[in-house]
Amino acid sequence: MFSDDEMDEALRSVERHYAGERDSEPPTQLASYLDWSPDKGTDRLGMNNYIALQQRGLRALALSPVLGATAARLARTSEVRLFNSTLVYKPPHVEGDEAKVGWHVDRAYWQTSTSENMLTAWVAFHDCDEEMGTITMLDGSHRWPSDPMVDELRTGRTFVCNDVDALERRLESLGMPIEKVPVSVRRGQVSFHHCKTFHGSGTNRSDRPRISMTVHMQDEHNRYREAYDDEGELFVYRNDTVCGKLPNGEPDYRDPDICPVIWREQDAVPAGV
Repeated sequence: MFSDDEMDEALRSVERHYAGERDSEPPTQLASYLDWSPDKGTDRLGMNNYIALQQRGLRALALSPVLGATAARLARTSEVRLFNSTLVYKPPHVEGDEAKVGWHVDRAYWQTSTSENMLTAWVAFHDCDEEMGTITMLDGSHRWPSDPMVDELRTGRTFVCNDVDALERRLESLGMPIEKVPVSVRRGQVSFHHCKTFHGSGTNRSDRPRISMTVHMQDEHNRYREAYDDEGELFVYRNDTVCGKLPNGEPDYRDPDICPVIWREQDAVPAGV
C-alpha cells in the first residue's frame, strides 16, 4: 500500500518524535503513558496518542486516500474520517505483560460512538512477523453472538493488561471458536480489522524494536452518543474533550481539525482507486 520512500519518510518522523521534535502539539495534554519517549524506559510498551496530528510524515500515511478508500470498501461506506491514531513501540526481549498487548476490541474504547462499523488500520514500519510479536486476531470474533459474558469482555479496556494469560482463559471459557491468526506483514503493507474483533500481541522475541502505527477510522454515519459505565458514570473518550461542539453541546465527530476526512466517494477521481 505504501512505497519504500513513503515508509522512509514516515520512519524519519518516528525518529524525530522520539527525539522530542514536533510539527504540532497534541490537541490536549496527554497522560505520560500516552506521550512516550525512549528516555522514559524501554522495558514496556511505548505509546504516542494523536500521533498523526503531531507529525506531518505520519499524518501523510494516516490521511492517505488509498488507506481511506480501502477502509471505505471494507466498511461499505461513502466516507471515512480519522478518529484517532497511535504510535506503538514494543521493545525486544521483554517477557512481562508490560510489553504485550492484551486481548481487546477497539469498540470498548469507543462506546460514545454510534457506529459499530468502525475500523482500524495497523501499519508496521518494517517487515513484521510472529517473532516480533505482530498483531494477532481471533478469527471471526467480531461476529460472535451477544450474551452477557461476551459483552462483558467486549467492553473491557484491556489493551494494557496485567495478566494476559488469565484474560485468555476467560475468552476460552466462552465456548466460542478460538483461532489465533498472527498477521505477518511486509513493510508498506497494512492490516485492517473491525472494531469488534478481538486482537492483541505477544512478546517481541527479535533483536530490534517493533514500531507500528494504528489509524482508527470512523464511517460516514458515526456520531457522538452518551454512554455510561457500570457505575452510572458518563463515559468520556479523549475526542469528547477536544472536538468542537455541535449546537446541542455534544462533541462533533466531524470536526475537521481532529477528525479530518480521509476519503469521500464524491471527491474520488473516477480513474482512481
